[in-house]
Amino acid sequence: MRTSTLQAPAPTSVAATSFGIRLAYSGGNLGKSVVWSAFESFLLFYLVRFAGFDPLVAGGLLAALMFAAAGADVVVAYFADRGGRPDALARLILVGAPLGGIGFWLIFAARLDGPAIVAAVILCRVGYSLCDIGHNTLLVRVAIGPRDATSVSGLRMIFSAAGTAIVGLASVHILSIADPGDQRAAFAGCALVGGALYIATLMAATWATRGIPAPRTATRRIGPAAMLSALWHTPAYRRLLALVGVQVALVPMFARALPFFGVAVHGDAGWGGSALLVITVAQAGSLPAWIMLGRALPPQSTLTVANALIIVAMLLLVTLPQAGPVPLALIGIAQAGMNIAIWALLATSIRTGMAAGSTAEALPMGLFLAVVKGATGIGNLLFASAIAGHDWHCTSCAPSTSFLLATIGLPLLGCVAILAMNARPAYKRTT
Repeated sequence: MRTSTLQAPAPTSVAATSFGIRLAYSGGNLGKSVVWSAFESFLLFYLVRFAGFDPLVAGGLLAALMFAAAGADVVVAYFADRGGRPDALARLILVGAPLGGIGFWLIFAARLDGPAIVAAVILCRVGYSLCDIGHNTLLVRVAIGPRDATSVSGLRMIFSAAGTAIVGLASVHILSIADPGDQRAAFAGCALVGGALYIATLMAATWATRGIPAPRTATRRIGPAAMLSALWHTPAYRRLLALVGVQVALVPMFARALPFFGVAVHGDAGWGGSALLVITVAQAGSLPAWIMLGRALPPQSTLTVANALIIVAMLLLVTLPQAGPVPLALIGIAQAGMNIAIWALLATSIRTGMAAGSTAEALPMGLFLAVVKGATGIGNLLFASAIAGHDWHCTSCAPSTSFLLATIGLPLLGCVAILAMNARPAYKRTT
């Protein structure tokens, strides 16, 4: 069996990265957030409402591509480690950014239909997966210590919120257009800008981090089975995978439903864009407080508080319809805390494993991203099943019970499960 080089940690004498490097690196999340938010909140709606796809077909397609991307992440990460090239991560971004950006624009190109849209989605997902491995693994190099991990994760979330805000503003504009043909043309124009942002911000992040030394290559070499076994026997990393799997599959269900929720509950798809803006503004505004809290408390505590806020928000949506934007703001605030906690836990667990000599650099990130995308695929399938029985061209039809259970009940279930897992005592390391 071919083997992979085990990556040793960076020397402890390496100085912390400058604020400029952290800022430029984190800026890559702006373009990634535009693409991810569009996929999460509006792509299924676009495929069903404008491209004529059946909800189950569209949901199955997006889920299948997510599952394929999950497997690809692990393979790409393994080969990036096996090659042992210091510039392997940059090469992934330089190839993936143009593919992802161009593919994103082509998805919404006004004259594309059917197979052409499917091909564009595949192209975008391939590019996104390459950049996901390259850019996210660079976090381990940029964030030298636990405090750095929290601050860099906070900066990343600020740019992610900005990207989501761009999608929200664009959707408010697009969904307010009455003519369907003009709406599709507006989708195409906004997607061109989003694709350009994706390419530009990731290229800038790659350039800014080019001087950061890669972890030194040790002389000991191990095969993929041993690498995966070492990861599995790292308790903090194993628990993190379980937490993020539940979080990504269930908790964002309401965010996936925003335009559908607008049609079913408010009779206006444009409500989804306005709701996304409220969520994003609240998320961005709360980030400084979460960063301060995250530097004072362990990430596990931050994750607990954030999930408790989601529970409160979901209950308000059900019990107090007159609460207005308050539940949406709470969702945004909670999302900021959850994301900072998860990424801080990830960076710390990977560095801890590297310090113990048990993992490579890219493979743990690839496996983490594979769980994220696999869980997203499951979430897409669940949501597509929930909306399949409703006529989404009808703005006066009452929402189905399955739709409400999916958009409100599943996030509640996910948060309760995360709180239960997070409350368990720490795992003992197994051998």
